[in-house]
Amino acid sequence: MDMKVFDSLHYGKENAIPSKALAKALGFQSVRDLQKQIERERAAGAVILSDPCGGGYYLSNDPDELRRFTRTLNARVKNTMRAAESAQRALDAVTGQESIAGWYDG
Repeated sequence: MDMKVFDSLHYGKENAIPSKALAKALGFQSVRDLQKQIERERAAGAVILSDPCGGGYYLSNDPDELRRFTRTLNARVKNTMRAAESAQRALDAVTGQESIAGWYDG
């Protein structure tokens, strides 16, 4: 799909577009397909913010909005890493093998 989500978004949290409405407007088959496209664009360097309370997607050049979004992402990373580490310890216990230090390869 050639449509860039970034190009369809507006600046400011107050102008966030809900995921269902955005997916429909851009012709995605599902919200999940929209999310995959956003993931690709973010990986390519686009800064697409999302409201963790379901407010939708938006752009920002506001330091406070960017700071809140960054904090939210960092908290998710920490929680995901804790879950991955717990699962790795359980796997190590079940298999009787120790994990390799630095097993996470990003």
